[in-house]
Amino acid sequence: MVARFTPSVLPALIMLVVGRYHARNPSLGWDENATLIVSQRTLGQIVQLIQNTDGSIAPYYLFMHFWVGLFGTSEIALRAPSIIAMAIGVGLVGELGRRLFTPAIGLLAAVLLAAVPLTSRYAQDARVYGIAFMLVLLATLLLYRAVDRPTWPRWCWYGLTVLLVGLAHMIGLTVLAGHAFVVVNRWRRARGVGVDPALPGARQAVVRWVSVTAVAVVLVSPLIALGLTQRGDQLDWIAPVTSDTVRAAPADLFGAAAVAWLIIGLAMLARWTDRWLLAELAVTALVSPAALIGVSFLTSPIWVPRYVLFVLAPIALLAATAVARAPVRAVVVLGLVVVMAWPAQVRLRGPATHHGPSFRQIAAIISRDLRPGDGIVYGGPSTWSLRAGVDYYLAGKPAPRDLLLVRPAAEVGQLGAEQCADVAACVGDTGRIWLIRLFQQEDPLDQAGPIAPILRSDYHSVRVWRITKGTVALYERNR
Repeated sequence: MVARFTPSVLPALIMLVVGRYHARNPSLGWDENATLIVSQRTLGQIVQLIQNTDGSIAPYYLFMHFWVGLFGTSEIALRAPSIIAMAIGVGLVGELGRRLFTPAIGLLAAVLLAAVPLTSRYAQDARVYGIAFMLVLLATLLLYRAVDRPTWPRWCWYGLTVLLVGLAHMIGLTVLAGHAFVVVNRWRRARGVGVDPALPGARQAVVRWVSVTAVAVVLVSPLIALGLTQRGDQLDWIAPVTSDTVRAAPADLFGAAAVAWLIIGLAMLARWTDRWLLAELAVTALVSPAALIGVSFLTSPIWVPRYVLFVLAPIALLAATAVARAPVRAVVVLGLVVVMAWPAQVRLRGPATHHGPSFRQIAAIISRDLRPGDGIVYGGPSTWSLRAGVDYYLAGKPAPRDLLLVRPAAEVGQLGAEQCADVAACVGDTGRIWLIRLFQQEDPLDQAGPIAPILRSDYHSVRVWRITKGTVALYERNR
């Protein structure tokens, strides 16, 4: 009984503790602000939004709408689904390793994953990536259960999970290429092409895998089509893929270069009596990153490491086979991973590590020097997230008046609100104005938009605070 549950339960608990550790420290980040503001809208407003943007993750927004209705919008409440999902996902890796190899291999692979910096990073992120990680691992586990005994109920459970993967994050469906290799490989071996001609039910497995997968993909296809129509707006921030991008991919995927190359190096030394099983895991690990990078070279870029977070699992399983049968060696490897990952683990819990400035620090600066009658404006691109972050951390406190806000984003059906067209009229005779900018700006008014000429001509700078990934500037009206 202990050997049955330890490889899954123990790593899941470790991941839960690691994911929860200092999970409140980072301010809500750029994308997390989208989760924050959309989840608080009515169902009708969410439907209106997804017709314009973020349609591919509409189910996540709907889930979070009900979640925040129950648990609120604190940082921990918003990030809790990801923390829980990542812990379950790591537990599923332990169970997968136990089933395919041994309890020791499953345990080591799962604990290695719990130590990887990027799993912590997205366990603490109020976005869909932790949930997608969990669902892809569940689908992979159910696939192996089904090919071992290909009954219709087992295949239906697999197909349902594939559907959930597509609803969570469509790029997670790239794992189906690896799953197809598993099914076809078992069929080829049953025909006597491979090393084991006695695999049962392989032909039925191919037919049933194609059937349930096709149904799942068809059911999720409207969401995929909607996401593709919005691709330009949603993914235009991704940098073009170059040879440097490819070289950096392992470090970006693991969150620390040393950790990446140690685990990948061990995975390349994977040893097991069934070499075809190792090949199945290797293909599953490689196909999704290769697909995203390949498409990025051929068309517009879509390579983002967090989109394929789930490939860490088969890599960890392969690495574990190289050392798990030597307990001392396994402990040494685990210790090395923990030590090498520690600086990144500390760094990712910093106040401004979630793709945005420290909104908590911005709010503290404003609260400390705020005067009655002050106004606030946002300069440059991505005003929507700056406004959402500042509003969140000033909630319940005295706050400057949002001078340019005309209609809230929820009423517009976008992430961004409607802003005042006649900036001078909206500013009026406001005595002091706070300007919030993304990143550290040498000149806060450089490319700050239509507010810049007014602040240059009618106001003078009182003080500028340059914080990590952000700039706060205070201007006072000329007498």
